[in-house]
Amino acid sequence: MLNRKSSARIASIFLILHGVIEIAGLFFINSIPLALISFGGLNGQALEDNASAVAMYGVFWGTARLAAAWGSWSQQKWALVFGMSMSLVTLVAAITIIPAGVTDTLFAIPALLFLIYAWFGNEVKELV
Repeated sequence: MLNRKSSARIASIFLILHGVIEIAGLFFINSIPLALISFGGLNGQALEDNASAVAMYGVFWGTARLAAAWGSWSQQKWALVFGMSMSLVTLVAAITIIPAGVTDTLFAIPALLFLIYAWFGNEVKELV
């Protein structure tokens, strides 16, 4: 049976994996053919000119996800809200960063669901 603590820890694992992948992008940004990537409307030469800025955004978001994962592991409310917010923003923005957005959604959706469960649990209340 899934409880709030295990849900928060599973979400932490998804946040850690997602954060590590985003930070790793800094090291692989020059090895990916730029013709295959678009990022927020940038493609081709514009992306090549701004590759370091794109990689730094990944490091920023990856570090933020690791912070949310650390707090979620110990069920800190700020981290649950922070992780949910980051996952929601990722889902909204994922369509603008295809093909990387597909990978983002694979981590953001389960992280969001497990964080929501960690916050609310499976409480049943009658609405009268």
